[in-house]
Amino acid sequence: MKDKTTIIGQIIGVMRDHWDLPADCNEGELFAYAEILFDRMSAGEDLEELCSYLADVQVEKLEMPPSESYREIVSGSIALVRNSG
Repeated sequence: MKDKTTIIGQIIGVMRDHWDLPADCNEGELFAYAEILFDRMSAGEDLEELCSYLADVQVEKLEMPPSESYREIVSGSIALVRNSG
């Protein structure tokens, strides 16, 4: 399996591809959200739990408008983790 930090960096890339991040979102904040997503995937949380977490991040933490972008991020992140092994 690839190094955890490398995979988290790739998850951040997926987030950047699907979200128009606010100007005040810093790299550390985004890393923390990606790391939590990675840890939750590694713990075996189901798809809806992961989507619920990321939807909350999108709307509540990053204060972005609601959209389905989080679903694409979760799907892309799951694929990254599966292919890292």
